[in-house]
Amino acid sequence: MNKRAKIMALKYTVYALILLMLYVLQTDPYFLNIAHIKPVLVLPFAICIAMFDSQLAGGLFGAFAGILCDTSSSVLFGFQSILYLIICTMVGLLVLHFMQPSVINSLIFVGSGLAVCLFLEYFFYYLMWGYENHSLVLLNHQLPVLVYTLVFTPLIFWMTRKLHRFFGKKIEE
Repeated sequence: MNKRAKIMALKYTVYALILLMLYVLQTDPYFLNIAHIKPVLVLPFAICIAMFDSQLAGGLFGAFAGILCDTSSSVLFGFQSILYLIICTMVGLLVLHFMQPSVINSLIFVGSGLAVCLFLEYFFYYLMWGYENHSLVLLNHQLPVLVYTLVFTPLIFWMTRKLHRFFGKKIEE
């Protein structure tokens, strides 16, 4: 294996380990828990990977993040995997053709992507079945999760950008 392939393998291994670590932190019942609301940490990281690397890497890490989230959620297995795969691939394509990786764009991508996921979950699991006071789920759980996730998105963006630049420099050496 040449030097570039070794560095790329190391880069994606580090990304996978960080994604696993973020998943563990996301599912820890006491970490970042405010009034039973916890942020989604793996989707912003997968979106940032899609912004910096490529739509293929972003899509694969999005699917991986979705599978991890599916294992700990009450939704149908594969629901988040497919959504995260589509969202991260679309973000990668948008950044490739139209937009630049920036903190503002990451907030837009994470906010809109997570809003779509949370609204679809709300629609298919609460609204469609006609539960009483289903709007309380949206107002008291889904929207606070979205806002809380957006608070951590810039930190994840800067971490991913720093890692991307570090491995880019190693490849150029």
